[in-house]
Amino acid sequence: MGGIQYICLLAFIIGASLLTTSNAKSSRDVSAELNRIPASKWLQYVETALDSVNRQTRLEDNLLGSDITVKDGSLSHAQLLDTLPSLASQKDNKLALKILKSSLIVFNSECLPNEIDEDACRSYLEKKPLPEGSSLRTECENSLTGNGEGHHAFRRLLGSSHYRDGFYKMFPNSGRRETVPAAWSISKDLYEPDSIQTSKQQTVEGNSNLGLPQWAQFVEHDLSKPVSQSMSNGAPIECCSRDQINLQPRHHHPACAPILYQPAGKYNVPSCLNYVRSALAVDNCNFGGAEQLNQATGSLDLSQLYGFTAAAERKLRVLEGGFLRSTQRGEFVNALLPTATDTEGPSFCATESIGDGICFAAGDSRVNSSPFSILIYTIFLRNHNRVAAELHHRNPRWRDEKLFQAAKAINVDIYRRVVIEEWLPEVLGPKLASEIRRRQSNPALGVFNEFAVAAIRFYFSMVPNELQNLTKDNVVYGTEKNNQYVFISKELPTKNLFELKEEIYKPKLQYTSQKLNNILESLLNQQTMKMDAAYSGGVVWHNNTRPTHADMLAFDIQRGRDHGLLPYHRYLESCVLSEPVKSWKDFEHFIPSDVLDKLKTIYASWADVDLIVGGISEKPVHGSVGPTFSCIISEQFVHVLKQNEQKAALKHKQLVEQYRHFNGTQLLCLSSGLSAVPQNIFQLPSTSNQMVSCEDV
Repeated sequence: MGGIQYICLLAFIIGASLLTTSNAKSSRDVSAELNRIPASKWLQYVETALDSVNRQTRLEDNLLGSDITVKDGSLSHAQLLDTLPSLASQKDNKLALKILKSSLIVFNSECLPNEIDEDACRSYLEKKPLPEGSSLRTECENSLTGNGEGHHAFRRLLGSSHYRDGFYKMFPNSGRRETVPAAWSISKDLYEPDSIQTSKQQTVEGNSNLGLPQWAQFVEHDLSKPVSQSMSNGAPIECCSRDQINLQPRHHHPACAPILYQPAGKYNVPSCLNYVRSALAVDNCNFGGAEQLNQATGSLDLSQLYGFTAAAERKLRVLEGGFLRSTQRGEFVNALLPTATDTEGPSFCATESIGDGICFAAGDSRVNSSPFSILIYTIFLRNHNRVAAELHHRNPRWRDEKLFQAAKAINVDIYRRVVIEEWLPEVLGPKLASEIRRRQSNPALGVFNEFAVAAIRFYFSMVPNELQNLTKDNVVYGTEKNNQYVFISKELPTKNLFELKEEIYKPKLQYTSQKLNNILESLLNQQTMKMDAAYSGGVVWHNNTRPTHADMLAFDIQRGRDHGLLPYHRYLESCVLSEPVKSWKDFEHFIPSDVLDKLKTIYASWADVDLIVGGISEKPVHGSVGPTFSCIISEQFVHVLKQNEQKAALKHKQLVEQYRHFNGTQLLCLSSGLSAVPQNIFQLPSTSNQMVSCEDV
């Protein structure tokens, strides 16, 4: 089925789903029953909820008194940086929890006794305003009026969530048995040693280089940031001991949903990974179920570099010449990201003490998640400052603010075009990428939960643990001919540049401009791992190998359940199939037989398969991902492109037009010390993707 059909069918099924829901509601007059509740009772339910939330602070005091919190340098600290909430997000979440608690009290007090099912109850409450005269409604209205940071909830692609109580309780099963496999168990069962993955890789025909998955991560940082809940005083929540053992129930915060694994017959072994439920958002002052907060801006605006707010952006500026802060000024091609101050350090790196290695600062806490991430952030920092210098040279009377905003607009436009015109066709295939750019859509709907915590996370399955040293000084890869570098051959590298598992949020490399050049050159010349359900040992925790972070696949599975994502088969049905899935056999066309056999041993039912697991298990079509993730990513970018149109920088339109010739090749050449880069920066050099000399750029 063609790519555009995915989107059309999806829209059709969303409409059909809403119609079915409407019919179900009309079969019983839920409104008539719940409308009988007197105003005094609604106020009572809200006050009861507020009392319950206030009692939680006493539990938190006890946890802090017992020193149950995230320690600097711990495994949980590294994971926290992936989901670090701002003060504004913490405030929004606290309010959202009060509304959710009020809704749950109504559900348990009114809906359950009257045999109103959870979906019908939630649908009614989502349209029911908080009671007038309640302190909660006043707090909510004041919050929405003064919400300068513009946090929004993630949207749901199919309009419904998957919770046991219809509101918030994690519901990781189809109802056919009590529980599905633990997230960590699934990751361990799908794991294959890197040696086996390497041998399989040698039989794979592919031309994508590591730039493709790394840009996916950079795009994720721009569009999506689910953040974890915190204690009332802002302290991070810990659900495991420092030795990765599950805590006693009395030490569990209500937001804890630890990722647990208990090997048969083994005790006192690492069996607990911290997982704190995601912060919730407030979109209106009605009752309702849980919707997670997106701390990112949700548009392609380089907010991960510049910061999500004006205040954060100002901290990253030199406030002179239009420049962003960097470790050095002058030669922009050699500049590194600014280093975090001693105070900022724990918000960017998971080190035990100040001064343990270099720690970079940027607009997002995830900047130090890997050397690849550091590299791409640095490229756009350099490009901003280079453009600012060019503008100042041409317009010497311009002041800092005008220079900065113009350079930012140009930098963002270059980034958008590389993402949309060069990266997206590699992910989705040229045909679908072109089709979604022409598709008309309703006003932008924001970021979908399914995109944020499943589909865009495909890149982790494509990243190897080691970056080989594939610099031109280490391998023979081409000769110069007519000012172009023509691919000839590669020799085995003599040394890897780094192991990913040693660098996540704990930068150990001696970062210099030359080191980043080596990483970039090797990234452009190393093939990606094929997308499948077997992650590299660098990003999962298997056997006795202790990483510097949590198990990424287990984390994504757990987070999908926390966010109430529907099972995989629901999205496959909506995106690809014309009828409901009825058995494992319906997956055979999309998932390789050996992987499907594994899934059958892991899950008791096909209806239990998690979206992230099903999505990464699919055979790629047209681009780099399978049909379900292709559908979700394309649907997301339809709305991203619409939002970009709405936010076009008209003030700097003429300046931006002057840089419209810029492409990925020019960006890398002018922001690094490489002598040549491929014409297509997301594909390996070859006779059909020749190297372009940077002297000619």
